[in-house]
Amino acid sequence: MGHVALVVGASSNLGYQVLKKLTEVYHGKIYFTTEDETGFNILKNLERDGLDLNYIQMDVTYTKSIIKLRHFIQDLDERIDLIINVTDYVPEKKISHVELVRRTLSVNFYGYINFGKLVYPLLTDNARVINVSGPAGLLATIENEAIRKRISDPSLTEDELVAVMQDYEHAVKRGSEKTEGWGLSVQAVSKVSLNAVTFLQHREWADKGIVINCVNPGNLSSKESRKSAKMFEEGAKAILYLAFEAPLSLKGNFVWSNYSVIEWNSDPYVEVTTV
Repeated sequence: MGHVALVVGASSNLGYQVLKKLTEVYHGKIYFTTEDETGFNILKNLERDGLDLNYIQMDVTYTKSIIKLRHFIQDLDERIDLIINVTDYVPEKKISHVELVRRTLSVNFYGYINFGKLVYPLLTDNARVINVSGPAGLLATIENEAIRKRISDPSLTEDELVAVMQDYEHAVKRGSEKTEGWGLSVQAVSKVSLNAVTFLQHREWADKGIVINCVNPGNLSSKESRKSAKMFEEGAKAILYLAFEAPLSLKGNFVWSNYSVIEWNSDPYVEVTTV
């Protein structure tokens, strides 16, 4: 059975650079997804002789869309040995704060949970999964210590984690997320929850030898047009390091852009240096 890799969310500048680099170093079949039809242009740009590159349109906020991808791969009797999930919600203008929170969590939290449930059963033993987070994913970006303890409880179940995030959504609807200690950054809460999902998935799949980590690729803001392609190429390096070079013993961790493992509760305002 041949090697199969899957890049989820290749339409962003970072996702594109990750996919482009993967096509240069990966020896096997590569699938990639975008939530809209930009994937056809990406396929056209990267296709070349001898490259087995395949596009599947998928939106992680729609369960049927994820199931369609799973069935496509399953029906070919294929198994996946590498998943790089670069999916991230890009804020839209002129929506309410409550709606912004709902849409962000539907991608960065619930989307990652549903994708894992439906697609991880196709992973080979010793497969690698990299969930792309960011500097805001440090636990300490949430001010309230009691909330941090709930989210970082090593015995936390998926239902309990969902309940924590529902509490956040209720606080947002009341307009009390700041006074309750969540802070006002939707992005920070969503990235912390993404990391929590990653650690939960690690605990669930580790006994099959599957290596699951989350990574901060660098401070790449959503204002992508202001960044150069070079910056996103740099951001892709830590992701590809986890995909190919990191020891198999490195699992269930939050890895920084300089390849060092970071304590989840590090101070988000202190510059991290290589360990």
